[in-house]
Amino acid sequence: MKKAVCLIIAVAAAILFSHPIFAAATESGLPQLTDKFYEDQLKQSGADELPDSLSPETKKILSDLGVEGTDWKTITSISPQNYFQKILSVFTGQAKNPLKILCGVLAVILLCALLNGMKLSFGEKPMGGVIGMVGTLCICTIVVVPIVSCIHDAADVLNAASGFLLACIPVLTGIMIAAGQPVSAGSYHILMLAAGNAISILSSTFFIPMLNIFLALSIVSAVSPGINLSGLCAALNKMVKWIMGLCMTLFTSLITMHSIVASSLDNTSSKAAKFVVSSFVPVVGNALGEALQTVTGCVKLLKSGVSAFGLLAGIFIFLPIIAECIVWILTLNLCAGIGQIFDLNDISSLLKASSDVVSTMLAVLLCSMMILIISTVIMIVVGGVK
Repeated sequence: MKKAVCLIIAVAAAILFSHPIFAAATESGLPQLTDKFYEDQLKQSGADELPDSLSPETKKILSDLGVEGTDWKTITSISPQNYFQKILSVFTGQAKNPLKILCGVLAVILLCALLNGMKLSFGEKPMGGVIGMVGTLCICTIVVVPIVSCIHDAADVLNAASGFLLACIPVLTGIMIAAGQPVSAGSYHILMLAAGNAISILSSTFFIPMLNIFLALSIVSAVSPGINLSGLCAALNKMVKWIMGLCMTLFTSLITMHSIVASSLDNTSSKAAKFVVSSFVPVVGNALGEALQTVTGCVKLLKSGVSAFGLLAGIFIFLPIIAECIVWILTLNLCAGIGQIFDLNDISSLLKASSDVVSTMLAVLLCSMMILIISTVIMIVVGGVK
């Protein structure tokens, strides 16, 4: 009886004089221990060094948006207003050079139209053909050099995107393995490594020569009326766009298929691990199982933050050159339409051909960007961030 009374007194004292203990929360909303674990994993994975692999222009754009690193807190701090304002500022910044070219081209078109309207003749022959040829050569000197520079800039962007992708692959692979997704990590590593190297090789050995040859054929077709290469140029334009679209479709379908199967295997393995810990570890098995889920959830939060940073960085790596290409297409088509108004067919054909070259370049850039973006989104959604 005395032992029972003493036990009841001890339990009552423990209940009356005990103080509730809660995990301290940080500004991020996570418990203090979990937040510390997140920061440690961010540094150990190398994710905090990913911004160093970006170009200064891309880092400045992200800094203006308030994104200074791969932490998920900085990603979620972006407001829609700042996001779309930055996109608009990128477009306006890239429009300066094409607008200068627009003024020069319009001046040549108006001068040629004025000379044609004066009905001048050179001896017994009218000067319309000579004026058209001289005007076309003047347009070449104004337009061709900036377009060639734009082609080289696009190749540099593809190389920069490939370098950033190859820097992200080992970081994301390690995080996915730590999050209990080894099968998904293996699929992601193989496929994205192949995509990164393919983009880099194609941009240097195929992209620049093809577009420069395409531009040269377009100029020859416009300058020499006896050599009509417009049909060949149009066929090359369609062929490149169809090939890029097919490659993008095949690659995204392949990585989706791998991700779905790998995700099922990873989820089964994770649940089996929790079951083993909860069932076969005495006394504290359930607690260890919940702790395992907490750690895994924290690592998956790190994965989602790094993936979101890669997604955002990929968009703004490509956005300046894509904006420049769009402005170039609009400018060249506008000038070609004005040339048709004044019946300057040679100048209009040159401008249309140059616009086709830029549109082909835009198709290559968009397909490359969509491959990277879709692959990252698939790994975030299908790989599981829950």
